[in-house]
Amino acid sequence: MARQSFSLSVPPEWFQVARYVGHRDVRTWIRCVVEDALESPPLRFVPITPLEWHCETFKASRTANGTAYALQDVRGLVSGPFGIYRGSYYIQENPKRVKGFTLAHVPTGKRLAFLPTMKGCELLAEKLAPLRMSWHVADRVRARAEDAAKAADLIRDHERAAQPKRAAGHAGVGRRRL
Repeated sequence: MARQSFSLSVPPEWFQVARYVGHRDVRTWIRCVVEDALESPPLRFVPITPLEWHCETFKASRTANGTAYALQDVRGLVSGPFGIYRGSYYIQENPKRVKGFTLAHVPTGKRLAFLPTMKGCELLAEKLAPLRMSWHVADRVRARAEDAAKAADLIRDHERAAQPKRAAGHAGVGRRRL
């Protein structure tokens, strides 16, 4: 079978760009650009739009006894790969009395963070969405996590900021008399 060849008219600007980035030939530059696009996660060049939340039922990993975890249906807000539901991963008898919300990764059902407000979960999801992570992949083995350290830092910072502040200069033993 004969190899087909085709010609492509190359704009003069491409030669300038190829030389600017350090390639002697336009073909090697194009090859590098294509290889980079094929190795990068899908939709890398698509701009990140704000998350739009809507009510939906999704599965979240939860436990009743603290040892056995299973995916259970929860009702909450969902936007892309993120879900927010009232309560924590631990199932309470009276869920109405539970204070706080869980930000979950919908494809896996795993908990990302537990925060006191739903708005806090939404803000954290907005910061996590643009990170280079395979958010839509349910298989953790196939998931690429280039920004995993950044994601962990963001989650830790949000959870720390949500903790109640302790009064400075108070030892916690009785009151001082003036």
